[in-house]
Amino acid sequence: MSLTELSYYLRKFLPFGILILLIILILYYLVQLAILSIQPEQKTNISLDPVFGKIKPPILGKTTSSAGLNYTIDTLEGTPITATSSADVYFLPTSPVRFGYREKIYLMAKTLGFDTEVVKHKLEGKEAVFKDENQTLTIDITNFNFTYEYSFENHPDIFEGAQAPDKTISISNAIEFLKTVDRYPAELTQGKTNAILIKYDPALRKIFLTKEELSANMIEIDFYRPDMGSYIVVSPEYYNSQNYVMMVQSSSGYKIVKAQVHFYEKSEAQIGIYPIKTGDAAWQALKTGKGWAIQNPNVLRDVVIKEMFMGYLDPDIYQEYLQPVYVFLGENNFVAYVPAVADEYFIE
Repeated sequence: MSLTELSYYLRKFLPFGILILLIILILYYLVQLAILSIQPEQKTNISLDPVFGKIKPPILGKTTSSAGLNYTIDTLEGTPITATSSADVYFLPTSPVRFGYREKIYLMAKTLGFDTEVVKHKLEGKEAVFKDENQTLTIDITNFNFTYEYSFENHPDIFEGAQAPDKTISISNAIEFLKTVDRYPAELTQGKTNAILIKYDPALRKIFLTKEELSANMIEIDFYRPDMGSYIVVSPEYYNSQNYVMMVQSSSGYKIVKAQVHFYEKSEAQIGIYPIKTGDAAWQALKTGKGWAIQNPNVLRDVVIKEMFMGYLDPDIYQEYLQPVYVFLGENNFVAYVPAVADEYFIE
């Protein structure tokens, strides 16, 4: 066969050869798809270790049910998103009454300006209360959580000469104060801080939030736990922490007018792994009143949810577990929480 003839037959039969090859490849992939379609679906194994058995859902104090509102989701995803299949739940052990607590609570009271030679504490259950005509201090004698309030509304003179607070200096002063009263837990040293500028009008006896340092005459420094892995920690009020120091700054120093630490140490040894609600289940729980409306300042009836994610609720009142919640952020500063652990693992 000459080269001319070979070239002729190649040109004649090459398209048929390519077509046959394509048919074979198509048949091969069809057979592979058929095999995959008849194989049983592989189930994803979820690592669980619910060591505490059924647990109580999170406890929140001054909140209202998420029921009675009309919800619409308008997130980037457009649908509820499942955060994860399982998550850690941490045990919060109780603290016994500590030996020598009396010395410590009197040191705390003296630091805050109480004349402890005159003002003595009253024990109300596990709380020691110091009170005079200007201020009140309540201390839990088991863990030294405390709440302090100075009646600055009755003392407008402390705002005479008040300076616009510097955020950096105020954070440093707040940390110094917590160290002085010996209630600056290690986890709070590792978490973020947030400075909130405040303008107090002594004539109106009202507080206003402001973003302008020059118009502020008070500042609140909030302290938070560090993130739990890839999940943030949220407080019972979301926009404010239950661990804070509020002060007035002047040329002569600073005056603490409010302060609180309600912090519960978590166990690093007692950790359970619990299944988490799907995003759809959390969304239904929100709509059916099985969540909490944490913030609804405009008293909205129709709520548009713009963001949904999971975080850990840092409690301000004692409960046995530090556990996750789904967080729903809406327009006009609306915030709602839904317990994230699957319902079948909750005590009814």
